[in-house]
Amino acid sequence: MTSESARPVPLVAHSGVAPRAWLLWSLAAVTAALATDNPVYRGLIALAALNVLLRWLPPGRNLRPLAVAVVLAATFAGLINVIASHTGADVFLRLPVEWPLIGGPLTVESLAFGGALGLGLVAALLAVAPLSLILEPHDVVDAMPAPLERTGIAVATSLNLVSGFGRTFTAVRDAQRMRGWRPRGLRSWNEVLVPVMLTAIEDSVLLAEAMEARGFGAGRRTRYARQAIDGWDWLVVAGALGAAGLFVAARLAGTPVDWQPYPTLALPPIHPVLVAGCLALTLPAFARPAKPRPDAAGGRP
Repeated sequence: MTSESARPVPLVAHSGVAPRAWLLWSLAAVTAALATDNPVYRGLIALAALNVLLRWLPPGRNLRPLAVAVVLAATFAGLINVIASHTGADVFLRLPVEWPLIGGPLTVESLAFGGALGLGLVAALLAVAPLSLILEPHDVVDAMPAPLERTGIAVATSLNLVSGFGRTFTAVRDAQRMRGWRPRGLRSWNEVLVPVMLTAIEDSVLLAEAMEARGFGAGRRTRYARQAIDGWDWLVVAGALGAAGLFVAARLAGTPVDWQPYPTLALPPIHPVLVAGCLALTLPAFARPAKPRPDAAGGRP
């Protein structure tokens, strides 16, 4: 009979980039995306982040929620700018001026600038997506500096509750439909939302009790295994910080990094050095997969 301590330790494969390098890469990519409103640079950053995400996306992870969030954010930002900004020379539609806020001319320039704003949100969302889709919650916590360790635990726990909220909503909705429930207006959704909220509250209480039982806040966390930062990780960090530094330095030096489509539409300016900085964000895609390591949960006797 095999003893408990003789059980094989399960091996877990990890990406070729250390969690701390992922954290710095995401922060740098978001900084670069928000440091300019040029659609060319933002598009390159979004493509680089998407390439990296697809390269290291673990099997079984679903990109549909991220795709929905990206589309909604880009569409909302574009529509808000179009209907709220009436600046530009090329008018494609006129709304009655009596309509508050949205009344007036709708221009091609405001539509193009709204698309650039939406592209910035897309780039930012794709830049932070690896923290939730590639890394495990405990990896995100370990990547935090020591003073932010407890904050990282709270954030990681909140992210888990958000995903659990979505799963609970789907389960309750499907169960209610099997009982004959059909949506018939806003009030009919009470039969779904009330059980979902009660389940979320119960899960939060159980999680708080589990964290207290494990000594949360009593001292520094201990860890079973931690992926060390190697030479390639430093290269990824250097490339990402260099890209963000290029955009910040260009803005401080007065180099044109923004795009102004008003009053008439014009092509955005392109600087080769800034393009190279955007391409440097693709370095994580070329890393080699890390060797599998023992799972902390399954490796304990």
